[in-house]
Amino acid sequence: MSGDRAEQAARAIAAINARDPELIAAAFDPLAEVRTGRGVHRGIEAVLAWAAKAYEHLERRYAIVATHTRGEEVLALGAVEYIWREEGEVGDSSPIALRLSFAGDRVRRLVVEDDSGAALDAFESDAPG
Repeated sequence: MSGDRAEQAARAIAAINARDPELIAAAFDPLAEVRTGRGVHRGIEAVLAWAAKAYEHLERRYAIVATHTRGEEVLALGAVEYIWREEGEVGDSSPIALRLSFAGDRVRRLVVEDDSGAALDAFESDAPG
């Protein structure tokens, strides 16, 4: 099951990176919630709007280097990269943690955390459930 969850998390992150509404809708529960440092986005329409957010000359991409799975949750660690559209080069990169909780085979909650070390500590110390 943990391999399945990691694969489902990878598909959800790939859908966000692609900004593909159909892939996002397939990967996220209709009642999904995304929590970022700037706010909470509830429901699939709000998740789609959050994922579609673009910048004039940059594209946002989550580059995941490690995943940790426990039950219905996956913690994906890596970097958020901002890619210059014309050059295709990384203009900026920061560590990131994405904590995904599942309901069935879809993401029910995604929490975006800037402090990946603290996110990993919290993930490892949380009681199962």
